[in-house]
Amino acid sequence: MQNIVFGILTGSTLAVATVGFALVRQTEGFVNIAHGQYLALGAFLGLFFMESWGVSVFLAGFLAVVAVAVLGVVVARLVFDPVRERGALVLFFSSIGLAYALYGINQVVFDPAVRAYPVNFGKNIDLGSASITVGELVVIGIAAASVILLHVFLTRTTLGTWVRAVAANPELAEVRGVRVRLTSGVVWFIGAGLAALAGVLIGVLGTVHSEIGWANILMILAAAVVGGLGNIYGVIAAGLLLGLAMDLSTLVIPTEYRLTVAFAAIIITLLLRPEGLFTVARRKEEVA
Repeated sequence: MQNIVFGILTGSTLAVATVGFALVRQTEGFVNIAHGQYLALGAFLGLFFMESWGVSVFLAGFLAVVAVAVLGVVVARLVFDPVRERGALVLFFSSIGLAYALYGINQVVFDPAVRAYPVNFGKNIDLGSASITVGELVVIGIAAASVILLHVFLTRTTLGTWVRAVAANPELAEVRGVRVRLTSGVVWFIGAGLAALAGVLIGVLGTVHSEIGWANILMILAAAVVGGLGNIYGVIAAGLLLGLAMDLSTLVIPTEYRLTVAFAAIIITLLLRPEGLFTVARRKEEVA
């Protein structure tokens, strides 16, 4: 039972990180490997604001999310926009280079040693054969609220409608008056911000270290593949399921091998259902 609680916590943070990744993939048309380093930067910044400014974890997390979200927009304009016309493959390799650059900056600017957020999780709530703290419930609540707010944004606002239109067909959307450049900026802001939020939540639940970005991008990729790269809601479900699978796997395999479950999920999904478990039908996409 306790492993299920751990799995829900892991799956919640993974879902937040992956939905931002999938949003960028669906609207911008390429896999952004630097997403993991945005997550790491969010985790480091949240810890920095708490330790250096003495603010609460909530304010520190908010400041980290906003800072990384703005950085995501700036980097998109400086790094990705100039090479956009060269196709998805060039954008993909550009994101790998950006990931290594951000990784190096994180190591230089922040202490790369393993550290933990100075937070108090509150009292334990007894669930019979398991328990959960008030702080862990807050983490799950924040993760759920962020996903719900994203859904409301995509379905109930004009900007959200533009995002869905650009994701479906950017050329047609532009012809019909959608402000594609503004929409792109909004997508990068939300995507990078969600990565930073996931980083803060992961830091609160565990530890912050220099490899946190690389470790989590593998799980994000796995959840995106399982859910379907073009299915935002599918990757949310996949993130939760993968989190549960990884933590339940520790009942039969050593904890240090739980990441192999993510690799196994990628391989099995690509072999049996390459479009993802939650994709109803294949979408024909133009090859750049």
